[in-house]
Amino acid sequence: MEKLKNPSVRKLESYMAKHDLNDICILHYTGNMWGIGALLSAKTAIERINKLKQRAKAGMIVLVPNQEWFAENGIEVPRRIQALMQQYYPGNLSIAFKVDDPRFEDVSVNGKVAFRVPTDPLLRGFLELADEPMVSTSINYSNLPAENDLNRIERVFGSWFDLALLPHPSVVSSEDSASTLVEYIGKEEGGLEELKCLREGSIPFFEVKKSFSLPLVMFVCTANICRSPIAEKLFNHMAQAEGLNLAVDSSGLLEGGHMISLSSMQLLMEAGISEAAEHVSKRITPQMVANSWLVLTMEERQRDFLREQNPEATRKILTLNEITGFEGDVEDPYGSDLEYYQKTYGIIEERLKILINMIKNHEIRL
Repeated sequence: MEKLKNPSVRKLESYMAKHDLNDICILHYTGNMWGIGALLSAKTAIERINKLKQRAKAGMIVLVPNQEWFAENGIEVPRRIQALMQQYYPGNLSIAFKVDDPRFEDVSVNGKVAFRVPTDPLLRGFLELADEPMVSTSINYSNLPAENDLNRIERVFGSWFDLALLPHPSVVSSEDSASTLVEYIGKEEGGLEELKCLREGSIPFFEVKKSFSLPLVMFVCTANICRSPIAEKLFNHMAQAEGLNLAVDSSGLLEGGHMISLSSMQLLMEAGISEAAEHVSKRITPQMVANSWLVLTMEERQRDFLREQNPEATRKILTLNEITGFEGDVEDPYGSDLEYYQKTYGIIEERLKILINMIKNHEIRL
């Protein structure tokens, strides 16, 4: 087994230019656990993996480098699960859906293929350079627990592999974390669009199902008492009027427990949004970011801070201006007079109208 230890992009390119990757078995780390895999076209290697695991032909997870891969390769993703992918990719959720493409015959089950964008940057970089997906499965004999200790894998299963892609040890967790595997069932299959849990892993299925039913839009400002409550309450009012199935919330970067600012409350109440009076501020958490489809901040510095704290969620953390085609920040009116609050309210309302139309027309691209 040849080992590439935390290789640079240049080293990866050099290796791949000199070696034939067809029909080799690859030890890799997804960002959550170790796996055995092969390029999608490496049919001999895929057959070998099934024999090594002592099982008949079985479905495998198909790892792709990013969400753009689907459109670039002519794979039609059902509209109902696009937001789910935007929320969880890269991440530890595998989604199976119908794919009418002969390339996936060896890894599909009943015409459905399970896809995931892995969290490990090294693996995603490898997939981009290979210009081909990798099929992946756990390292174990069929019906036995998966192995996730690298030393034991090399000692007991070393003969299974031709190549090992080894990230820096600092990014490897000592605890395995299998992906949650869900199946999308379309209207043509059962009359309703729904999700079925095939395997619950690190992401609780109830959270995935909730996100599938009601994608969450989270608005964020500094203290969650002025701008983000306006955005939350106003957007929720607009979404309901348009019949959009969305959940809406807001939060801040500071400790919560405070009531909405009086001027923000007054403007919302004048718009007929009486629930504004019940608002209590709260501080955003990593779990709240994970549970959100979109995280929309009022300022670029808030966006950058959240991206730094939640690097796996970078794609879905944007400013409200950014996602709606504007530059700069929605300035904080805290401490200003009512006239300035009205100006801020008008800016937020304008952006939200654009956002509503983007969602209605399926124009959100993360």
